[in-house]
Amino acid sequence: MDNKSRIRFEILKSVLAIGIALLIVFLTILLISEQPWQALYSMFIGPFTSMRRFGNIIESMTPLIFTGLSVTMLYRVGLFNLSMEGGFFIASVAATASAVLLDLPPGLNLLAALFFGALAGGISSLIPGMLKVKCNASELVTSLMLNYVLLYLGLYIVVNYLRDSSMNANYSNAFPENMLLPRLVPGTRINAGTLIALLAVVVVYVLFHYTALGYKITLIGKNARLAKMAGINVGCVIIISQLIGGALAGIGGSVELFGMYKRFQYTGLPGFGWDGVLVATVAQFKPELIPLSAFLLAYLRVGANIMSMETDVPSEIFSIIQAVVIVLISAQAILKKYQHRQVVKTARREVLHNG
Repeated sequence: MDNKSRIRFEILKSVLAIGIALLIVFLTILLISEQPWQALYSMFIGPFTSMRRFGNIIESMTPLIFTGLSVTMLYRVGLFNLSMEGGFFIASVAATASAVLLDLPPGLNLLAALFFGALAGGISSLIPGMLKVKCNASELVTSLMLNYVLLYLGLYIVVNYLRDSSMNANYSNAFPENMLLPRLVPGTRINAGTLIALLAVVVVYVLFHYTALGYKITLIGKNARLAKMAGINVGCVIIISQLIGGALAGIGGSVELFGMYKRFQYTGLPGFGWDGVLVATVAQFKPELIPLSAFLLAYLRVGANIMSMETDVPSEIFSIIQAVVIVLISAQAILKKYQHRQVVKTARREVLHNG
């Protein structure tokens, strides 16, 4: 199968998975709801009935772009590193510490906070990558455990060094006004973080398609032994890719913090890293498709929340969509006959062309 046919197959596979998930949700709503048509209207049309609701989609989509890119980078080299969740969280803590503790001029303080957020996120993903390269430790196990280490480490730092003692919750001191990202659309919370996220998409796309490092990352992910035989320092490239992937999640955590909040107020892992796995999976780990995938996920989530407010269907229906999509995309047997036909068709075309 040529590259164009393979891409078409993967896209069709994602579309089919999403379609089946939505069909299951549709049937579920018909069975459990006393007002199914209103529920369906609220879920699928509701997000577009006002600028504020549409703004909620864009706001929710922004951090998902960062974590989707992070997962894509971490996975592209062939590692199942799931530290982007903890990286997103600890980056928020690092950015908060920079904003609250450092007295820097306007503009420079925001850049410093984004830098420390990226650094914290990068280190969080670098640890499982280093353990994999140096000790052959399972990056899946170490990254999952590290997420909770980062969670409690971050909460300890906030409670003991950054907490606003005047509040009855473990929230940090308020950020200076010049730390907050500017709003782009009146009446919504759409902020400059969305532009930064789209810029990150362009950077990662260029990295994968037009740089030697991107070529090495892709080659190692497909065949690490071949890459090593070609003279590529596999361990070094893996470490760099994990550092970049974590930094992307870290920037996302910082952007979300300064775009949506006036102080640090997480009490647990926010979940954007886990959602990034779904975003990257639906996008087939292609950076150019990450914004579309993130928009779709955010749209369905906002629609589910609107439906739960206006009808008798709970918002947990969205979890069904997530679960079914992941299971179906991961199932290798889906469209196997279609893929086989494409392989045969390509082979025949090449035989005729060469014959």
